[in-house]
Amino acid sequence: MLLSGPFQFSTRLRQRHVKLHRVLGRIYVVSVFIAAPLALTISWGRPLMPATSVQAGSWMVCTAIAFFTARNRQIAQHRAWMMRSYAVTFTFISDRILSIWPAYWNMSDAANAIVIIVLTLASLLAVDIGLSWRELTTARR
Repeated sequence: MLLSGPFQFSTRLRQRHVKLHRVLGRIYVVSVFIAAPLALTISWGRPLMPATSVQAGSWMVCTAIAFFTARNRQIAQHRAWMMRSYAVTFTFISDRILSIWPAYWNMSDAANAIVIIVLTLASLLAVDIGLSWRELTTARR
């Protein structure tokens, strides 16, 4: 999933290799719908279950909406929802990057859960700010 993302967002690849884009996209969707429930299963009954639920739920919702907008040929919305989905994919990575910080290992389970939830929501917010940047920075006339 992580490796296919940059290629999927390439305009050149989408225009020249539509079938490849669709195949990689379907692989991504299937992978999300395998990985997210698997993450929930692994975390079942553990202190980080609420955080994993937010992360997995956000991931599946964004990916499902992206899939259905693609099926309905709503390409602008599809692209925006895929950006959100891919941003949630990166919360799994950003959480692991924090683990190199020694204080991270001394946090309580509740604090760790809050960090995961905040990373997930911040990634979604960052994408929405990026998608709306022109509207946010352009003065009305």
